[in-house]
Amino acid sequence: MLWLLLACSKPAPPIPPGILLVTVDTWRADHFSEHFSPEAWNVAQKGLRFENAYTTIGLTTPAHASLFTGLYPAEHGLRANNHHGYVLNPEYLTLAESLKSKGWSTGAFVSAYPAGPEGGLDQGFEVFDGPTQGERPTQTTLATARKWLSQQEGPWFLWVHAYEPHGPYTPPKAMQSKADGKGEKGAYAGEVRWADRMLGPLYREVLASDGWVVVTSDHGEVLDEEPCNWQHERSSGEGVLRIPLAIAGPGIDVDIRTDPVSIIDLFPSIHTIAKIPDPGGHQAQDLLAPVKREVWYAESGLCEPDCSPGCSPKGILGKDLVALSPDGQLQLRPGRGFEGRSELKPQLESYGKPEAPTESPQIEQGRALGYLD
Repeated sequence: MLWLLLACSKPAPPIPPGILLVTVDTWRADHFSEHFSPEAWNVAQKGLRFENAYTTIGLTTPAHASLFTGLYPAEHGLRANNHHGYVLNPEYLTLAESLKSKGWSTGAFVSAYPAGPEGGLDQGFEVFDGPTQGERPTQTTLATARKWLSQQEGPWFLWVHAYEPHGPYTPPKAMQSKADGKGEKGAYAGEVRWADRMLGPLYREVLASDGWVVVTSDHGEVLDEEPCNWQHERSSGEGVLRIPLAIAGPGIDVDIRTDPVSIIDLFPSIHTIAKIPDPGGHQAQDLLAPVKREVWYAESGLCEPDCSPGCSPKGILGKDLVALSPDGQLQLRPGRGFEGRSELKPQLESYGKPEAPTESPQIEQGRALGYLD
């Protein structure tokens, strides 16, 4: 009887072409490979893979704000997560607002509070779905996203946010490998693999519908390279600032790009994919054209002297500011001064320093997720 029911059931109608943006929270660039993330790696083999992509900050809310506006944190004003009271000013045009104004349906399905609407990341999304506190499994996020996607009849823009690689690390045992190492290092790799496994069917469905897939991360993670392991918000190191990035879909050449790019560059690039004029007003560059950049910027989430000896003052006001160039970088580390390529000093001095954060009633939401600052 079961085979008869299956034979008579109608297959789900194909989805129309659209743009899927996936951000996998706390995903390091060196864990973007066939070993750690085979589903995302398969996407990269079908399009553009960027080996030197960088975030703007090692925190979820402001990094996503940079992606959605094409602006650095010093420009859009978010220097920490939403539970500190930082909210994106409605005066800044977001990617979702721009697409929506041109008739695209927009939906966002997120897995953790720092990616939620309290930081203004919901601007332009007709549907925004996520937990009101803490986090939720990516499986739950995907179920609601897929339901929304099945209802689309015209062009759509879908943002899916997965949180599993963020600590604490509790991957299924089947996702862990002895080759990944023991303890937290192996558990982190297992979470990357588990998030990737869950997202794979959605990648394949969108590409099969002649849609586009953009897969990246808001920031990476500190493993065992620094004094405070597993504390990305306290670091401006390569493991945190360098992120995975791949774009695949119709019209996207298959290539590996080594030129340095920034997460802000997705703002004009997705406009190009959607064939919508870039509204400008930013320093971002279109990734589908040659990127020529002399300098770009990033920053750490905060200063914690136990993790970064000598930094001062403690907290957001003591964060590292970083100017990067194809030839190296310069860091301004409050309490310790400049470190790196001195010729970048004029550019870094012009980058805005953070102001005192607002104590927010949502601060407990951050503490519940392990943000103890």
